[in-house]
Amino acid sequence: MTPYDDPSFSYPKYWVGRQYEHQSEVLAIHNLLGKERFLSLADVGGGYGRLIPALSQYSPRITLIEPSTKQRKIAENYLKIVNCKLKIVKGSTSRTHLPNSSVHLVTLIRVLHHLPDPTSTFREVHRILKPGGLFINSQNLKSRFLSWLSGRAPSTAPVDLRSPVNIRRRTIPFVNHHPQTVLKTLSLCNFDTLSLLSVSNFRSQFLKQLLPLKVLLLLEKLSQRPLSHIYFGPSIFILAQKPHQSNKPNKYAQPQAGL
Repeated sequence: MTPYDDPSFSYPKYWVGRQYEHQSEVLAIHNLLGKERFLSLADVGGGYGRLIPALSQYSPRITLIEPSTKQRKIAENYLKIVNCKLKIVKGSTSRTHLPNSSVHLVTLIRVLHHLPDPTSTFREVHRILKPGGLFINSQNLKSRFLSWLSGRAPSTAPVDLRSPVNIRRRTIPFVNHHPQTVLKTLSLCNFDTLSLLSVSNFRSQFLKQLLPLKVLLLLEKLSQRPLSHIYFGPSIFILAQKPHQSNKPNKYAQPQAGL
């Protein structure tokens, strides 16, 4: 049983009032993938399938891999109308149970902040991806925007354990991974990094009350790529690729002091 199985906790309710954050992530997926299409897709740790409707336009065959029995049951109802061949299976980030080299695209979104060390997860994704397959992952950071507004310097720690959340005495760890740490780990696991985006750049209750959603999303669309260079947003999306043969130099994984 995972913390997300707790009957007192509703992950779908968590997203009530977070339409900006949700749409920002959908925008990020569109910005990274463009008009690409894939024969198969695996959404690892996909919860109740929040992003499956957006992902379904990219592949006719999707596997949702989720350890929580409760979230899988919610997904069965939530995703009834999705226009793709969908499988919902039990699995974890380090043990998906999928065959070697069987998937063309893997997504791992809002999962890394639960993994103090993502190495085994990245190795599992590398195992199930076909050569040349793509991998989208995201990590949530303490918002640099809010840190700057408050006068605090954003953390540069490679791995920073945030305050864990307790659900009926079961603890869910929340971890900050510095983007450079994630990029280095991807490189060590034989991935090439293709692109970065800064996501949910204007995640502020003040701004969400001040500006219409359409305006926020327009600003979001314009800012995701430029602000990625300074890791501005509270979420960083990374598009990586399993090489066809051998690794190419990873221009993003440059040494940084303290990492």
